[in-house]
Amino acid sequence: MKLRKFSAVFMISMLLLLTISPSVLARNVYKWTNIKEIQVTANQLNVRTGPSTDFPVIGTLNQNQVVEVVGTLGSWFVVHLDNNSVGCVSSTWTRVYSYHNQQEAPPTPTPTPSPGQNLTQLNALEREFFDLVNAERRKNGLTEYKIDLEVSRVARIKAQDMADNKYFSHTSPVYGSPFDMLKSFGINYRTAGENIAGNNTVQRAHNALMNSTGHRANILSTNYDSIGVGIVPDPRYGYVFVQLFIRR
Repeated sequence: MKLRKFSAVFMISMLLLLTISPSVLARNVYKWTNIKEIQVTANQLNVRTGPSTDFPVIGTLNQNQVVEVVGTLGSWFVVHLDNNSVGCVSSTWTRVYSYHNQQEAPPTPTPTPSPGQNLTQLNALEREFFDLVNAERRKNGLTEYKIDLEVSRVARIKAQDMADNKYFSHTSPVYGSPFDMLKSFGINYRTAGENIAGNNTVQRAHNALMNSTGHRANILSTNYDSIGVGIVPDPRYGYVFVQLFIRR
């Protein structure tokens, strides 16, 4: 019975991939993942025929609904629905519910760096990520964000935490919410926000954020004046990306 179900889901998944244009597949390589199920964190989450908001919506999932994961396409999950159809959902609005190998599920505590471990500069990928944000702000007649290396250190730690503990969420199993995390690292702020992404290049991660209304709003916001960025390799996507926005 399990073999029959697997075969059916596999065939449906292959049909889904055949309907996606080669250019999209080139940007989003299909991969198996150890994640078995995900839970929806948004009020409602659209299920689409491909890994982009450009694709048609074929269904919706409700908050806290749990669905089976078939694989990943870039930063999108390919999911198997109750009606035996297969579609794609953005990983931004989900959290890991279970793994095929449950030994990987418990979070690995990430030690808090000592005060002496200060970040002195961005790496090349982080600098590119930061520059793309300010290019968007210039195009929209907005003041450029200042880079905050102290906040960038926290962003990089959050990215590493997501890679180490194999989750993708604004809420860390180790540090809690982005706001709690900033406070735990001694960063005072008046307002703050966070963007996260998973992708194999900086440009594609940036494009995905700009194509999402909420993430785009953070990038073009007038509520913040500084940003911290962190990028860490992650076998699930290529890299995980974190942007932390603040106004002190």
